[in-house]
Amino acid sequence: MRAHLVHHHETAIWRARPEGRFVLLEEPEVQAPLEARAEMIRRYLAAFGPSSLRDVVQWSMMHVPELKASLALLEPLRRFRDEHGRELFDVPRAPLPDSDTPAPVRFLPKWDNVLLAWADRTRVLPESYRKQVIGINGDVAQTFLVDGFVAGTWSVEDGRVVTVPFAKLSRPVQRDVKEEAGRLEAFLAD
Repeated sequence: MRAHLVHHHETAIWRARPEGRFVLLEEPEVQAPLEARAEMIRRYLAAFGPSSLRDVVQWSMMHVPELKASLALLEPLRRFRDEHGRELFDVPRAPLPDSDTPAPVRFLPKWDNVLLAWADRTRVLPESYRKQVIGINGDVAQTFLVDGFVAGTWSVEDGRVVTVPFAKLSRPVQRDVKEEAGRLEAFLAD
């Protein structure tokens, strides 16, 4: 009940299986809660920054006072303001591409953190598609991104990746989606 277990790589979320295989981890070192939360926030920002404190709260499900105290341990952080005036934090020297940098087509598995990492999910998930991606029960569909935004869902049928775009895709984008789907099929075939 209190063992430190993780899923074995063969039971990864890409291909859910009814049988579960787990790997036992060594007992973790005891850490001070304030420092442990600071490390969690640092890792979160390294993956999803720039982000607001509200984003960290949404993702971690922890309380603001606990997180504020831990956030203070991470100074110096890079600070920004978004288009709504919200303060955003990021780790020092994190890459920050120009806003006009194109993002390649990407396929995301169910429950991918990219869709769950922010309080304002419209950063990657247009509000008009939210109900098609996140069900009433909270289930999160497998999606694909076009230029950094959710553009549809995908599934695997008979070893082939089948895409369901939410809107008509241009021919060049259709080609990019097809090429990335081919790479995903090859990955899943291994």
